[in-house]
Amino acid sequence: MEKLKYRIKKIRFLTVISIEQIVLRIFYFFNNNDELRMIIQKNRDYLKTIDLFLPKEVYQKNDYGVQRRIYEKLENEIINIPTYSDFIVFLINKIFSDNVNYLEIGVSVLKNYLQINNGIQNSNIVAFDINEINPNFKDLKYLEKNNNNLFYFQGSVLSNEDAEGFKLFFEENYDFIFSDALHEPHAVNSEYQLIIKNNLNEKFLIYYDDLDFEGLEDELKVIKKDIEKNIDKSINFYTFSVYGWIGQNEKIHKNGILTTFNLEKIMIENKLKIYNFKKVF
Repeated sequence: MEKLKYRIKKIRFLTVISIEQIVLRIFYFFNNNDELRMIIQKNRDYLKTIDLFLPKEVYQKNDYGVQRRIYEKLENEIINIPTYSDFIVFLINKIFSDNVNYLEIGVSVLKNYLQINNGIQNSNIVAFDINEINPNFKDLKYLEKNNNNLFYFQGSVLSNEDAEGFKLFFEENYDFIFSDALHEPHAVNSEYQLIIKNNLNEKFLIYYDDLDFEGLEDELKVIKKDIEKNIDKSINFYTFSVYGWIGQNEKIHKNGILTTFNLEKIMIENKLKIYNFKKVF
């Protein structure tokens, strides 16, 4: 009986991701953007230069928060449909151009982090993660490219002590923050209060992955109100659907953005459409 349930669950999963892939192929066929397409190709070419992001012997010692089902697909080739890595590079290049202070909270094996390094230039790219750095990429200085500076800080989003240490580690404010650590409302609120709230530049963009998790979208609404109270002006909240770091090998993710920028206007001006993109309020 358990084997039957597992097979039915797997068939349902494969059916869902197959249907999603068909829908996305159709959507981006009719909504193609040359700049995004070039970013996608550049990122896919870069991924091919990495032998393994997380060798089996390393994974057995530390899973870096990667579930077994994700690990089994981690090194698989990704089709040319946008992932959040592609969209993030597009947003940074289009809005900021260069000289960006980028913070990624929850870098895991560095798969997204290194694609950002590959796609932007003249920027500070800061990693914050509870784990020691992936031993495959321990020499960050060697990995620096496009005149970027790479930084890695080990700490917990739930720790006041780590947050204080992090402020001393990198003392400048951030333009772009990607939140992909602990996907629980209390943890997202904690990282906001301890790491994000008082470390934003006047114009900023905070990008959140995995709003499919229960309570996360509501938590972002709470954070939005607190930011507006803190800076005394309104900000925008957008949601949309996009592939994560293993692309078509899993379901699409609901992502969200809190920002001072008018992304609707920026996307219209650049003739860009992202699946299910909408302004929340």
